[in-house]
Amino acid sequence: GDSVDDKWMYCVSLVFRKSSNIMPQISEQEINNECLSELQHDESFGGTEAFESPLFFTESDDGRSRKMKVSLELKEFNRKLQEFKWSQQFGQGATIGLALISSRNVTQTMRETLSLLFKDFCSIKSSTEGLKTPCQMCQPLVDILGVLSHSQVEKSSLGCLLQPYLAYTTSKWVHRPLSDQSDIFLESAGIQLMQSLPPVPLALAFVTLLLEQKVVFSSSRRGVLMSASFAMMQLLKPLKWAHLQVPLVPASMINELVHYPAPFVLGIPTDEKESAGVLSTLPSDVTLIDLDVGRVILASVFVNASKSEDEESDEAAAGALRSQVLFLAECLGGAFGAAMYQNAWCSDSPLQIFPNERDIFVKQRRREGNFSEVLTICDEFISELVSGIHPCCLWIEEKHDDETNIRNEPAIIFDENRFFHIKNLRAEG
Repeated sequence: GDSVDDKWMYCVSLVFRKSSNIMPQISEQEINNECLSELQHDESFGGTEAFESPLFFTESDDGRSRKMKVSLELKEFNRKLQEFKWSQQFGQGATIGLALISSRNVTQTMRETLSLLFKDFCSIKSSTEGLKTPCQMCQPLVDILGVLSHSQVEKSSLGCLLQPYLAYTTSKWVHRPLSDQSDIFLESAGIQLMQSLPPVPLALAFVTLLLEQKVVFSSSRRGVLMSASFAMMQLLKPLKWAHLQVPLVPASMINELVHYPAPFVLGIPTDEKESAGVLSTLPSDVTLIDLDVGRVILASVFVNASKSEDEESDEAAAGALRSQVLFLAECLGGAFGAAMYQNAWCSDSPLQIFPNERDIFVKQRRREGNFSEVLTICDEFISELVSGIHPCCLWIEEKHDDETNIRNEPAIIFDENRFFHIKNLRAEG
């Protein structure tokens, strides 16, 4: 999906969901002071390469108020903004968000834009006693998004709001090739994958996809689901996944897609109500990759496995194949681990952590690695895997007289015995 002609669309979203489980750390007055009261038209204001926040505070007899400079006059937006606060109109579970979409892989710019927008609107310093560090307050941005949900507001409102943030983030990339953003996106996706899966489970997921199995990624973090799906496809290069791939499955389609009859790669968010029941009752030929726990539950039945009339023989063959897959993943995982933790000294913790000391000793594992090294290992593995294929493929085409118009499709026959003979010779050196 790196060219304009590809059928991919790239999307980065910022989503807020109201929860009653989080206790507010700041007063109601502070919340009101931080929420935007007006968009102020300023013709001289515009996006520059050096970021200048459009938000500012004014003092009056009525108190302190927060405003925002915009390049156009938005009367209807201001009227809706002052009518009510969207964040106070809905109860627990209410959801609102903003998504940036592009036909090009400018994911890095879109992420930076939404991150800068969130930081500018939602990072505040509280005067509440005992709260010394800056905190995040979502209400100011939630109220703005709520106003944008009204069809009566000016269509140019969203563009005006995003203009200073987009201008700053795009200025860093405008003179660089588009492939730079793709490379950074690939690296960040790979790092997220390596942080979610230890070396051996990562190798097992890689081998499972090489065998063209049915695979489900699960996580409560949608961004991780997207990154893992994309990064795994990169590990398969120069091969290409030719089957169904849905990095983020809609809730209404989860139960239907897990029973799809052909190989697939699905991403299922675990915070959906429908997910828990489906993930606990997956078909026997589906492999589950839990990105939150960091484990791979290998399917008990492999897709496209050869079957005979003897069920016991089939079970024995399936068991032997599973053992080989697990052994291969163990070996390949060792190579992954060496690449991911090149300079690490490892040891079991010498500390005995008792229940009453858990708050004192907090175990933090930070997994860092070079995704490009893992890519290289996978590329070398696949190159060795497919070496010798070409001389084992026979092109069969039926010859006809020129007078006839019959044209049959040619067939390709693969000489399996010759291929294994070549592999044995390469193994012997």
